[in-house]
Amino acid sequence: MNINKKWIFIVIAVVLIVGILYLGQDTIFNFKKNPKISASVDVLTTKMLITNEETGILNLENTGKSNAIEIEVEEVSPFTVTLEATPPLLLEKGKTSAIKFIVVAEKEVLKLSETRKDIPLEFIIKYKNNEGIQMNAVTAKTTVQVYRPKFDIKKIDLGGLLKTELSLKHDQNGLLMMDIESDQVFKEGEYWIEFTSDYYDLVVESVDKYPSDKVYGGYKFTFQEPLPANKRISKSFLLKSKVSAGSYETRFIVNTKVFWRGILLDQENINVVVSE
Repeated sequence: MNINKKWIFIVIAVVLIVGILYLGQDTIFNFKKNPKISASVDVLTTKMLITNEETGILNLENTGKSNAIEIEVEEVSPFTVTLEATPPLLLEKGKTSAIKFIVVAEKEVLKLSETRKDIPLEFIIKYKNNEGIQMNAVTAKTTVQVYRPKFDIKKIDLGGLLKTELSLKHDQNGLLMMDIESDQVFKEGEYWIEFTSDYYDLVVESVDKYPSDKVYGGYKFTFQEPLPANKRISKSFLLKSKVSAGSYETRFIVNTKVFWRGILLDQENINVVVSE
């Protein structure tokens, strides 16, 4: 008989432990009238352009039998998340709270080889009951697909020839024309092109007089007009030779890179041959 009682107590203890682990103390010890918060995430879009700012709502509801206090919200996500309001100090039973937040997908979220990716957005909500006892944390999560613009350098036209090798004579300019196209609208000043080379005498000028900056190994030109979506736009540049008269033939490569908001979108290599 004693053996049977011992096994009964063991079974009860196991049930309580398992219940606390899987159901939570707010459910097992319901006679204490503990609070119970449920949470959900609503985002205005499930697809967002990388580096864009989007908004969402974190919804909290106290479905328990008493008030919840000392509510804390922790974001666990590759996104940069900013809460527009602090979590409520008190969430009464039967009441709800909607917290607006802003989410930004920084450029590091996508690798250079990735065009789109599903990114988790997760919030952990911690809270206590009226007696200051910590309740089980609640997790609210969703997924947002982040994508980068589809962009192409459509062609490179070197002096009227559709190829990527430019032949110059001493003190001669080479005309570089290219068509670019994106599936997104680019604002003025947000996208630019860089020409870089290990040839230290490289000189590049913009036919359209875009403002230029020196970068390591070359030049940066910032475009000053919007780029419409799904429309080819032509850009022209001059590559200049500074090889001195009587020198031997010089060969070098110019790397052309187009950036948008600091994100590399496309690049091409141009072979340049300069002779006397």
